[in-house]
Amino acid sequence: MSRLGPIWQQGATFIEFVARLPHLEIASIYSHLATADDPDPSFMHQQQTRFQEVLSRLQTQAIPLPKLHLANSAATLSGPEFHYDLVRVGLALYGLYPGPQFTEKIQLQPVMQLKARITQIKTLPAGSGVSYNHTFITPKPITLAVVGIGYADGIPRNLSNQMQVIIREQLASQVGTITMDQLMVDVSHIPDLQVGDLVTLLGQEGETILPVEAWAKTLGTISYEIVCGFKHRLPRIHINHESEL
Repeated sequence: MSRLGPIWQQGATFIEFVARLPHLEIASIYSHLATADDPDPSFMHQQQTRFQEVLSRLQTQAIPLPKLHLANSAATLSGPEFHYDLVRVGLALYGLYPGPQFTEKIQLQPVMQLKARITQIKTLPAGSGVSYNHTFITPKPITLAVVGIGYADGIPRNLSNQMQVIIREQLASQVGTITMDQLMVDVSHIPDLQVGDLVTLLGQEGETILPVEAWAKTLGTISYEIVCGFKHRLPRIHINHESEL
């Protein structure tokens, strides 16, 4: 990774130095895999081999090995040879896959949903500009719902005019530029909506699913960035689903 810690060639020397310090106790030795989510596992195996070389040198110096860990979500799903004493599952805890090649390994269920409420509903005539810079012009009269969430909450502004939401188990298109606190949705095809109705931006409602991966693909980024981007303004509601016995 060339991030924290020494380079791997100096790993054993560094650990030997720390082991001799009288007021420190080494709790664990670890590294972090740089390419575990790559469909080509060759460098991941090379990195593990280097990790093993460091451990072997320590054993020749009679330094007892503490807890060992190497595996992130991708390596955890890749095989038990990467598990050692502990694994560090991150993205998979959200029920998200670190790469499409892992979908055959295990069935994960996304556990996070993102919801907001409709704050206003109005009818716009044809030719109306919507939001900043009028990036959307109504081609015909439409019913527009304003939803109380925006980029200050973690909705990427670059998703403007490129995302959908779920309202009453139906998909609806977001239109116009996403603003700091609000975004607009064309709800012309969904009758009898009311202010206060819930809108699902990510997650599942009925049989309809809006996955985090879709946002990441549109933005040319990774799911990690999306789920880490939701700001402190958003309340977190924890729901426990107990299985029926």
